[in-house]
Amino acid sequence: MNPEDLLSNLHAATADAREVTYSVNRMGYTIDGKLYRRVTSMLGGGIPKPALVGWGIKAVAEFALSHKDQWENLPKADALKLLKGSPYSQRDDAAARGTAVHKTLEALLGDTEMPQDLTEDEQACADAAADFLALRDSKHLGTEITVFNDSLGGGYAGTLDLWEIDRDGTTWILDYKTSKSGVFPDMAVQQVAYQRAEWALVKATPVPGGESSVAKVIPWCPEFAQRLGIVHVTPKGATLHPIKSPESLVPILESAATISRWLADTNSFRKTPKVRVYDEPITLKGVEK
Repeated sequence: MNPEDLLSNLHAATADAREVTYSVNRMGYTIDGKLYRRVTSMLGGGIPKPALVGWGIKAVAEFALSHKDQWENLPKADALKLLKGSPYSQRDDAAARGTAVHKTLEALLGDTEMPQDLTEDEQACADAAADFLALRDSKHLGTEITVFNDSLGGGYAGTLDLWEIDRDGTTWILDYKTSKSGVFPDMAVQQVAYQRAEWALVKATPVPGGESSVAKVIPWCPEFAQRLGIVHVTPKGATLHPIKSPESLVPILESAATISRWLADTNSFRKTPKVRVYDEPITLKGVEK
């Protein structure tokens, strides 16, 4: 794809695009009054992760052995709360590393300030991401772009890390991951969800005094993301993992969206399905003697 032609088409589409108001919170993305599920939440509900159970058990056991002095004299309820929460503290540490990398990318590609007061580990990851970006030497089309789909699984939305076009004229979506455990298959499905979006929000501007933003909506198509990749960032460097066959993962995306929606529709704290799966119950009466 010719970068000049792509940019020309994007500018033309943006000029005539309608404006929408959108906001993001823990429930998802609200775009023009409609709530869209997060891609990560949709895939998290639709793709089983049995390894997380083992990881959680191991994390609690390791914390209990290494921090016995913190919980052995606590009341039972407090000790249980501390031990049960130990995996989440590890998750928060990983999230801090990811935040450092993403803020570094935003600073290098936009007009924001470089992140400050990073730990040694976070700074090493940030430096690795910056070095990768320089060596990649691609034309950057956008960063932190929200895309959404109205039709699949009741609708979803997500924010991709980096949209670029390489020196060969190929468009890419890159997602930066900082997991210590490496790259996992469901990460590739997340990228396919971005690729298969129908719309993108561009030229976003925060609304003064509020939590919403105003943006223009342009059509999105797979041609805008001919290749997909995960950039795994560690303190020792960054490695690109191109996704081999995105089209083969589309059925997985569709299945995950369907299962996740069904789980959401049938779940209830009152134990009564929101969507009735069964007909009215039939009670069999015994024969009178």
